[in-house]
Amino acid sequence: MTHAERRSQKTPTSSSKLRAALIAKTGWSKQTLSARVQGLRRVAPVSTPIAQAVIAHQQGLQLHRYLDEASLKRVQEALPLFSRSVESGPAASSRPKGRRGNGNNAERVLIFPSQFKTTAPLLSDEKVREAKQMASLYPILYVIENSMRELIKRVLGAKYGIDWWKTALTGGKGKSMRDTADARRNKEDQMNWHQRRGAHPIDYVDLGDLGTIIAAKQDDFFPVILGDCRPWFDQFMRELEPSRNVLCHMNPLDRHNAADLKVKAEKWRSLISGSLSRIP
Repeated sequence: MTHAERRSQKTPTSSSKLRAALIAKTGWSKQTLSARVQGLRRVAPVSTPIAQAVIAHQQGLQLHRYLDEASLKRVQEALPLFSRSVESGPAASSRPKGRRGNGNNAERVLIFPSQFKTTAPLLSDEKVREAKQMASLYPILYVIENSMRELIKRVLGAKYGIDWWKTALTGGKGKSMRDTADARRNKEDQMNWHQRRGAHPIDYVDLGDLGTIIAAKQDDFFPVILGDCRPWFDQFMRELEPSRNVLCHMNPLDRHNAADLKVKAEKWRSLISGSLSRIP
C-alpha cells in the first residue's frame, strides 16, 4: 500500500465530507442521496462527485467549504446543465410581487422529462397506450402528496419541535396512523437489500393518512394555512384519494378522473401559493 493510499484511508475526502454534510442537512439516507445523484446523472453526463455537489448547492450548502477551486469550477460549469431540473427555482422576475417568507417557500417551476423508452413485453396496444397516458399523471400525484408531507413537517415541526412525530400525534386516529407507519418503517430493517422508503416517518404514511394528521392537528392548519373551509379540504381529500389508489396500483384513470386530477393539482397549488408567507 502506498503512502497516498494509507492517507486516504485515514483522512475523509472532500467528497465524503460534502456527502456527510448533505445527509446531515437533509436527513436523507445514503440510499436516497444515491438515488438523487443517479437521477441527475441521467439528466447530464457528469461524475458522481459533481452530481452530488450540484445537489448540495441546490440544498444551500456552501461548496467552498468542502471543494478546492478546480472542483468548484467543474461544478459551476455543470450547473447550467441542470437549469431545467425540478430543483431549480424560478427567476426572480417570475415570482409574485409582494410575497414575503423565507427563500425555501419560493414557488418552483417543475419541468419533467418527456422521453422514456422501454420494451413492452406481453402488453396489448391498449395497455401501451394507457401507460403513455398515465405517465403524464403520476408526477401530478407525486407533487401533491409530497407537497402535503412537506407542509405537515414544516408546520408541526415549527410548533412542536423536531420530535413532533412522537409528541404531537399522541391520541385517536393520529396515534393509530403513527403506529402503522412506525411498523412499516421497522419492517424495512429486514429488507437491507433494498433502499428505505424514506428518511422521515411521514414518508411511510399514505395520502389519506396525511389528511388524518391535518385533521388531528386542525388548529395548526385552519384557518391560517389552509383557509377557513375545513369541509372543502375534507371533500378534496376524499375525492383525491381514489384517483391516487387507482393510479398508484398501476391501473388507468378514465379521462374524466384524469381531468379532475389536474384540476385538483391546480387547486392545491393555488391554496398553498396563497399561504406561502405564513408557512414556516
